[in-house]
Amino acid sequence: MASRSARRQPYALTTPALIVIGVLFVFPSVYNVVLAFQKLSPYDAPGDAEWVGFDNFKAIFSDPQIGSATLNTAFWLTALTVAIRLVLGLALALLLQSRVLQRWHLRGLCRTLVLVPWMLPPVVAVACWKSIFDANTGVLNQFLVSTHLVSKGVPFLAQTSTAWWSVIAIIVWRELPFVVVVMMAGLQSIPKEQYEAAAIDSAGRWKSFLHITLPNMRPVIVVVVLMTVIQTFNNFVYVWLSTGGGPGTYTQVLATQLYSAAFVANDLGQGAAIGIVMTATMAVFALVYLRVTSDREGRSA
Repeated sequence: MASRSARRQPYALTTPALIVIGVLFVFPSVYNVVLAFQKLSPYDAPGDAEWVGFDNFKAIFSDPQIGSATLNTAFWLTALTVAIRLVLGLALALLLQSRVLQRWHLRGLCRTLVLVPWMLPPVVAVACWKSIFDANTGVLNQFLVSTHLVSKGVPFLAQTSTAWWSVIAIIVWRELPFVVVVMMAGLQSIPKEQYEAAAIDSAGRWKSFLHITLPNMRPVIVVVVLMTVIQTFNNFVYVWLSTGGGPGTYTQVLATQLYSAAFVANDLGQGAAIGIVMTATMAVFALVYLRVTSDREGRSA
C-alpha cells in the first residue's frame, strides 16, 4: 500500500500549476463577469465601480451598432473567410498531393512556400498588406494604374465597396496554411486501396473525389470548420489594424466594438458585457467541437 506521502505527491506537484491557472485565467474570468454588471471607467479605482445590474446587457442588445457588428462578425469575418479557406485549403492540399509536383520534384518546395504566410505574425502580415493596398504607393495600385485598369489609386481599405474584401484577403492569406496542413494530413490518411479499387472499376478522378475523398475527409472538414470558426469569431487584430473598424463603422466587429466600448468610450462594464456575449456564443461552437471530436475518437477506438 502506498504511503500517505506518496498519495499526496500528485497533489503537491499539481498545486503550483493550479495556482497559476487560477491567477491567470479563473480570477480574470470571474472578475469580467462581475464587471459586466457594473459601470466603471479605466481611470477609476475598482472600488469606485457602480452596480448597474443588467443595464449593460440591455444597452448592447438595444444598440443598433451592436447588431451591425454582430452581422459583420458572423457573415464577413467568420462565414465568408471560413468558407473560402475551406475550399482553397482542400484545393491546395489536393494540388500538393498531386503526382505532377512529385514528378517534377516540386512537392517539398511548394509545401514550404504555402507555409510562409503562417510564419509571419499577424501584425506583420497586416502591415505588409496595408502597404500593398496603399492608394498612392501600394504595389497593387501601381500595377493597376500602369496597366490602365484604373485611372488613379483605389483606397481599398478606406471605401465601403472594397474594405471588407480587402480584410478577407488578408485573413485568408495569413490563415490558409493551417487549413492546408490539416487537409493534407487528412488526405494522407485515406487508404490507397480505395483509389486502386476505384481505378479497377474505371472510376474517373471526379467520381473518386466524390465517393472516396469527400466521405473520408468529412470528419476532418467538420473539425477544421469548427476550429477556424472559434479562432476567427473573436479575432481583433485583422480588422482593427487594417481598417480600425472603418470607414466609419462599416467594418466594425464585436471584438473591435468591445475595445471601443471599454477603452474609447471608457465603459469597462459594457465592454465586459460584450465579451460575455461573445464567450457564450463561442462556448456553443466549443461544445459542438468537443462533441464531434469525442464521437470521432469513440468510433476509432
